[in-house]
Amino acid sequence: LRDISRDIFRTCKMAKWANADKEYNEAVFAGTKSTPKIEELDWKPTQRYAVDDVKTRLYPLVEQADVICVVGSFFGDEGKGKVVDDIARLDSIKIIARTNSGENAGHTVKHGDKKFVFHLAPSGILSDGKVNLVGPEAVMDPISFMNVEVQQLVDAGIEYKDKLFIGNCHIVTPAHKVLDMILSGANASTLKGMSPIHSSKVTKRGIRMDHLFNDPAVCLKRLKRDLETYEAVLKYRNLSAAEVLEMAKGINTEEVQRVPKHVLDFITAKDQAQYLVDLYTEQVVKNPAFPKRTDVSYEIRKCLQNGNKVLLEGPQSYWLSNTNEKFWESSTSADTSAAGLFATGHINTGKYKTLAINIHKAPGSSRVGIGSNPSGFVAQDYFSRQNIDTLNHFGGECKDFQAIQKMYWESVGPNGIVEPRIYKDGANEYGIGVAMAVSSALEHGECGATTKKPRVTGMFDCVLHHEVNQIQGPYLCLSAVDRGDTYDKLGVTIAYVYHNPAGAGASSNGRDFKNGDIIKAGDAIPSDSVLAHCHPIVKLVPGWQGKPIAAGTWKPEHGLPDGVQDLLANVEYFTGADIVAIGNGPSQGDLIYVKRA
Repeated sequence: LRDISRDIFRTCKMAKWANADKEYNEAVFAGTKSTPKIEELDWKPTQRYAVDDVKTRLYPLVEQADVICVVGSFFGDEGKGKVVDDIARLDSIKIIARTNSGENAGHTVKHGDKKFVFHLAPSGILSDGKVNLVGPEAVMDPISFMNVEVQQLVDAGIEYKDKLFIGNCHIVTPAHKVLDMILSGANASTLKGMSPIHSSKVTKRGIRMDHLFNDPAVCLKRLKRDLETYEAVLKYRNLSAAEVLEMAKGINTEEVQRVPKHVLDFITAKDQAQYLVDLYTEQVVKNPAFPKRTDVSYEIRKCLQNGNKVLLEGPQSYWLSNTNEKFWESSTSADTSAAGLFATGHINTGKYKTLAINIHKAPGSSRVGIGSNPSGFVAQDYFSRQNIDTLNHFGGECKDFQAIQKMYWESVGPNGIVEPRIYKDGANEYGIGVAMAVSSALEHGECGATTKKPRVTGMFDCVLHHEVNQIQGPYLCLSAVDRGDTYDKLGVTIAYVYHNPAGAGASSNGRDFKNGDIIKAGDAIPSDSVLAHCHPIVKLVPGWQGKPIAAGTWKPEHGLPDGVQDLLANVEYFTGADIVAIGNGPSQGDLIYVKRA
């Protein structure tokens, strides 16, 4: 009976989230199904591509630059590590650096038969003969950094003391992480303390790494001052330490420890400022395993002056940058654009040549967090609104990826508008967008490297990438293209149509939008207030089932299947990008370099 009751309860929960936006989606379709077909949908690709080599495709670009950055061009989690690894192999690259942001970034790197998840440490730490730097504007919880990232290296027997150096980073204290937990909305944060630490940074109330290694009395005084914000929030929210502790423990699961032990201990400490001084003294200052410290900007400058090259490893992405007005409300707290990396690395761009390699993941382009996502299969907050925290929540639902992806692409009309059809799976009826979002997340293992939350997947967005191309340069690597091995068809978003079922318009930068307005690749991107009511106009591209490009099955002499050729041609045509490589597997080296034939 208990098992039957559990199954009935689970079925009821599934039915609730299986098509929660049904009425809204139907209203949008009713208002957009008659959208006139735009002429771009009839464009036929003719450009063909040949297989190239890293030495003749990527390295000549790198050799022309002094400072190279590998940067995300969508919303993070694009798979930047493989390109970083290929560039880091060059003898002329002496330094790999993370110059800003914090452990809210997460990148997974396979090295041999081991998998490493780094948040702040550059993935170049796995390359021999390179200097890896963190700072000067990075924000770091040194306890988590040691317990999670450095411990991986220790466990794997990888020497790091002469390869990894830490700059005068801003210190993320447990107070910042607790404030993040209390103040952030559902799915709005990785709970790594990013907004609170950047608040301490700009108000100059926080502490930096150098404070830990100097007069403890000064450090204690600064911590007490910075903790005033923490104490005020608890008082305003009428929260006791016991209640905050219970909240923090409730966020942790068997799968994911989102609030680490030193943060839990901080919550109940009688003298929290002194607790932090003692914690940092023991586990950082007097810890012989803690990496050596250095002046990061000076080391970068000295490297360049000696005629060598520097590689900047980008956290997050262009559209998550805090300086990007379009998604500002849902951005991270640092400038994670290419320009932000050059600025926080204190690069003299008037003297040294720079190069940005943009990384975008497709098919199954994904984003995490909140905010608009016109090309997503579901609304960006869909999973969080249904209290879905991990991929395991889905159980056995929506696992027939072949049937689901076939129905989804069949739902795309001649005018590129997606019809909200119903997919039946057992006793439940799913909106086809929900089914595709769930199935693709399961098929591709799409969850945050930091949070483990399921990512919302969708189509390659040519509208957004056109701006990235204009701002950061044309060079693009499409990671995870081997996912297309299982697709009948793929879709790329080449335009948006604005439609608010309530009939209200929206305004952005002096332009007023009304229902039926079209935004194409190359047009000015409006802000979130408009994008929240934008819906994709999808151009279909043939898949290449039966002609896999996945590493282990594909060989260079096979060439590129027609479907891959068409995908690359569409992306380049609608964005102006110059595609350098495509990813075809999870391991280092699983890249196919390409050139226009």
